[in-house]
Amino acid sequence: MEEQLKSKIIKLKSDKKYSICTCGKSKNLPYCDNEHRNLNEEKSTSYKSLKIILKSDTELELYCSNWDSEV
Repeated sequence: MEEQLKSKIIKLKSDKKYSICTCGKSKNLPYCDNEHRNLNEEKSTSYKSLKIILKSDTELELYCSNWDSEV
């Protein structure tokens, strides 16, 4: 049986900066809410958000393995 991934489909606008969560702790996935700062301090990790700025409007399907796991 294939594992179900927690991918997210989002619509993004051009010329706007988006921060995408890479730590998996955001309460607003897939967007970053800076929760990685607490995680970095508690667990001595170095997570940062992924920054995206698009040249045209688009729709993306995103997935990060940390969204499925306990970090």
